[in-house]
Amino acid sequence: MERVFITGRGLLTPLGNSVRANEEALRSGKSGITFNQSFADVQLDSTVGGLAEHDPQTELIDRKTKRFCPPAGVMSVAAAEEAFKEAGIALEDIPDMKMALVGGQAASNTKEVHENASGYLSSNFRLRTVSPFAVPRIMPSSSVSILSLIFGIKGESYDVSAACASSAMAILQAVRLIRSGEYDMVMTGGVEQLDWQTALGFCACRALSTHYNDAPEKASRPFDRNRDGFVLSSGAAYLVLESERSVKARGVTPICEITGIAANSNAKDMVVPDAKASAAVMRNALKDAGLDISDIGYINTHGTATPVGDSVELNAIKAVIGDSNARPAINSTKSQTGHMVGATGAAEVIFSTIMMDKEFISPTLNLEDPDESCAGLDVVQSARENVRFDHALSNSFAFGGSNACIVISRCK
Repeated sequence: MERVFITGRGLLTPLGNSVRANEEALRSGKSGITFNQSFADVQLDSTVGGLAEHDPQTELIDRKTKRFCPPAGVMSVAAAEEAFKEAGIALEDIPDMKMALVGGQAASNTKEVHENASGYLSSNFRLRTVSPFAVPRIMPSSSVSILSLIFGIKGESYDVSAACASSAMAILQAVRLIRSGEYDMVMTGGVEQLDWQTALGFCACRALSTHYNDAPEKASRPFDRNRDGFVLSSGAAYLVLESERSVKARGVTPICEITGIAANSNAKDMVVPDAKASAAVMRNALKDAGLDISDIGYINTHGTATPVGDSVELNAIKAVIGDSNARPAINSTKSQTGHMVGATGAAEVIFSTIMMDKEFISPTLNLEDPDESCAGLDVVQSARENVRFDHALSNSFAFGGSNACIVISRCK
């Protein structure tokens, strides 16, 4: 079975438009959560959000291409371009490589759906009010298709949609493609754009924070007793994964290794997570990596700041630790970024690689009054420097019950 290494990373998040910008923001405890005027304009109960740049500068998308390229597609191209650059892959060489592409995106382009449907109805059913580019801009696989077209990726390409676990599930599938020997290289990750049309449904089910509209940077507060829901955000995160054979053939130095993966389903409730399933997926990922919980120095939690979800996850971590002396550092980077939904799993894997490489752990912002479920765990409240760990675990637990866990290890 082939080993799987990370050789390139690209990020656009509410914290910045590059891996370097995100590293600096994580380290300094910067919040990317701000007031969202578009939410306020339509009188949503929640008016805070984490907005990545929806139209980042990239010379790879010309005016013609942009007609069928939604914001999620542009963000994906910019992030993937950075990942290829870090991996040392010349863009002109990509069409000749045997490379697969697996992306993750939770939602369709709801803004585009709304605008085309509204225009059609308000015009007394005139079809010319609907954009001829509507379908490629709306389909959930739009970003994957755009990446394939722009970079000339000719291997299999598809989108994985599993709500908040979408890009984590995409990474799992990418790892499997390399382990099986089918591909030596896979571009993988995920994206999500932020529009009020998407936020509307989350507001209706009372999933979003509403108590901190006047202090946006305080709104995302995982594990705090006064948490009241998550903060919806946008972002794009992509990685270049390679087999050991490819790494050696190209003579590149990998960043980290993905040593363990696992996925399962709660099969109990559409929105309420399950501690047993959460614990099981972590145990299975550790088993796949050949590690014990005592080997893990850091856990990047799903940690969305929902009243129920946070406690369930922390209790699941306690169950995995059991009677051992393990005491991994635990945080939630969503306290800084908000919840990037389809992009968040891949982004948090990248965050974990940054902290492993640079030997620090970012703070869990706004953890002023820790929930009782934090008891007995090392939940990081303030940034820590000079922290070396060799293995990290990243959790993604989604609406619909899809759970994924990824173990990232220092290269040896």
